[in-house]
Amino acid sequence: MKKNHVLIISVFLAVTLFVIEANMRSINSLLCGEPRSFTCIDIIGDIWIASLILIPVPIFSLITYFLREEVFRAWLRFTYWWVPLSFAIVLFSSSRQSANIVGISDQAIFGVLTWGIYVIISLILITWKYFATRQSKSN
Repeated sequence: MKKNHVLIISVFLAVTLFVIEANMRSINSLLCGEPRSFTCIDIIGDIWIASLILIPVPIFSLITYFLREEVFRAWLRFTYWWVPLSFAIVLFSSSRQSANIVGISDQAIFGVLTWGIYVIISLILITWKYFATRQSKSN
């Protein structure tokens, strides 16, 4: 996939997520009906939390857009397997309040962890590949 395609698709997904979040109550009413089915609302919430991993993708796509092709390809290979994996981990983790100290769901914890790990690894990978390609060019 080309850089500009990845950038356009990732920005489109981020804007779509923003619009969905801004209209979440209307979407819940439309999809789940009245009276509200908590199972339906829980499923929509689970998918929403799992899809938050897509938020940093356009940022890193924009960063790598201006860098060498090797840097972009390395980041894209990582993103291709990390995003679906983290989506699945978060989606299939428990969305009920757990007995942890802060009292939030395991799903929210996994969502933040996979998001944070993705950001850290992407930054390290982009930086490492950027300097590696600069050194190989100067040799």
